Amino acid sequence: MAQQNSVALTGTYENRVAQLLRAARHQARLAQTGAGPRMWDAHTELDHILEDQIVAIANALEDDKSDAELAGTWLD
Repeated sequence: MAQQNSVALTGTYENRVAQLLRAARHQARLAQTGAGPRMWDAHTELDHILEDQIVAIANALEDDKSDAELAGTWLD
């Protein structure tokens, strides 16, 4: 029987996207267990892609905050 999982998202839209990416990355890692060699490779590649996107979002958020501080405005 298949497991059912749910994810509760909170915060800004940016935070919600990051939460979904982290959840997807976790699922990709779980899927590697017992996977055949090609599926393991595919899930490993997906894990790396998702990590890159998580980092990109975090960096963009920090850069936008820095830009807002320099401009004298604030981002929530």
